[in-house]
Amino acid sequence: MKLTHNLFVAAAALAVVACGPKQSDVTVISGTAPDASEVHVLVKDIQLDTTVAVNEGKFSVEIPKCLTSLAIIEAGDGSAQFISDGTKLNFDFSSEEPVITSDSKNSITTRFEAFNKWNQDFISEYRSNLAEIANDETLSDEEKDSKSEELTEKAHDEYNAYNMKAVDENLDNILGLVALQNVYSDYEGNELSEVLDKLAPGLQELRFVKTLKAGVESRSKTAEGMMFTDFEVEETPAKFVKFSDYIGKGKYVLVDFWASWCGPCRAEIPNIKDVYAKFHGENFDVLSVAVWDEVDDTIEAAKELGIEWNQIINAQKIPTDIYGIEGIPHIILFGPDGTILKRGLRGPAIGEEVAKYVK
Repeated sequence: MKLTHNLFVAAAALAVVACGPKQSDVTVISGTAPDASEVHVLVKDIQLDTTVAVNEGKFSVEIPKCLTSLAIIEAGDGSAQFISDGTKLNFDFSSEEPVITSDSKNSITTRFEAFNKWNQDFISEYRSNLAEIANDETLSDEEKDSKSEELTEKAHDEYNAYNMKAVDENLDNILGLVALQNVYSDYEGNELSEVLDKLAPGLQELRFVKTLKAGVESRSKTAEGMMFTDFEVEETPAKFVKFSDYIGKGKYVLVDFWASWCGPCRAEIPNIKDVYAKFHGENFDVLSVAVWDEVDDTIEAAKELGIEWNQIINAQKIPTDIYGIEGIPHIILFGPDGTILKRGLRGPAIGEEVAKYVK
């Protein structure tokens, strides 16, 4: 379940690239800022960083249109993100939260505002509903877990549907990538590659998109049915370990890529424990690979959680780059010869998959 992780991905993480807009293609910015003497406008993609004077509480400026970047406007203590979409945008800084309006029904900034409001309201309602379940004294712990899981699954589906629709409707502008950041790890098969190929040329050059494309290529090389790719990790100074020390040695091996700080990773440990207790032996083993984590934190968490099977620590991003892993936990079942049998296992599916091969 990647909902928690996806909900809080910051749009500001997108890298920048030059837009090359036509000089006549401009966005007209105006508005009121009664408590400011000047307004600051920043659009990194076109290296625009300008300050506009506020006269009698009002300001106005024209800037080039740029659909591949989030722009920022600041006035006094207030600030807002927008998209320089070639329309007339009005900013009202007279209240605590700036109000943005456009003269066009097709304004991408207006869509961006509606998108942000939906996501914020959705997250707030989701958290509130979870808290209501947790505080319901009429429910047993088992009932709370069941209701929370049902709520999260439903929220996950609704969240993905909304954001994926936003991606499809904004393939030519930065809003599409803001939405894509929220759900890219939930696209199946070749869907992500197909979406990336549809993006406008300017968006294709963004670092975020290039990273996603590299991940797609890595996953294609380590897809189900492919042979494992080896890697080496320096766990501690002068102590090296290879993935092949454990994989391709004649056993089925369930590999859990995890981190101590990852709540969903910790939640999967009981499932892995059950599988280990039931199937561990001459034909089956488990390996935990700690990624994106501090060594001491990994060791402490492993003891706390009762991880008694083999471990590789301090792997950082080495295996996640190779296997195209963008979210954890990521659990893979490898065959005796190192063939990748199944990726993305979670919950009861872990034991069900292992049971297909190990008796």
